[in-house]
Amino acid sequence: MRKNIFLSALICLAFWLKVTAVESSTKKAVRVDNDFFQTYKGKQGRWSRTPFLKGGYKAYLETVESSEEEFRDVNGLKQKDNLSPYRQYFFPYGENYAKQLLNEGKGRDIIISDHRDFIWPVGKSGPFVKISSKLGQRKNSLHTGIDITCPTGTPILAAADGIVTTSGSNGNYGNLVIIQHELNQLQTFYAHNSYVLVKEGDKISKGQIIAYSGSTGHSTGPHLHFEVRYQNIILNPEHYLLPPASEADGKFTVMKEGEE
Repeated sequence: MRKNIFLSALICLAFWLKVTAVESSTKKAVRVDNDFFQTYKGKQGRWSRTPFLKGGYKAYLETVESSEEEFRDVNGLKQKDNLSPYRQYFFPYGENYAKQLLNEGKGRDIIISDHRDFIWPVGKSGPFVKISSKLGQRKNSLHTGIDITCPTGTPILAAADGIVTTSGSNGNYGNLVIIQHELNQLQTFYAHNSYVLVKEGDKISKGQIIAYSGSTGHSTGPHLHFEVRYQNIILNPEHYLLPPASEADGKFTVMKEGEE
């Protein structure tokens, strides 16, 4: 009798360890871009327009310990190309400057989440950041995604790893980004942006800033229109999204970059 109980306990323990191992193998540390640390083409730095840089872009490159060559390379600029005051450029950080920011507590949040989950695509939280319209039939048409209200200029984040297949102005969607996700063959749509940062063909990481929110296209106010599709079949985004960190209720762990 005792032998059977012992064997049963061993089987339960083995099953629990197997489940735990499988769950652990699907977890991934995701760095969520913030105002100080952002990601582009595998580099860390930040996006900015040149008029906002005190002393000009060359002085800022010195501050962040980057070079003209690295700056032009990551932004796809030739040596003869002039900079536009209206364009956002990515300024990569040198190693020592990045360490300085981490020491100042300006590192990104790190989310430990299942790699199969989508993260919340709006990079700010607060009472005005919420789902204002759900998937479903409207008076004259089908609303094909969810609307998340957020002030113009709010960072928009990639919900999962993928490749950018569409980037730019797109009719009623306004400034649109579409990302194809390899893991589950899903597509995510991010519409009505004021400015798109990424280009078609860019490889994107989960939590990476891809645009700034706005009200372009057919829109009545600043918000993100977010869609999930599979082979152009419209799916409910709420079935795939984790809630914002403040509402996650233990579904993932948050720590600070530099403290891990």
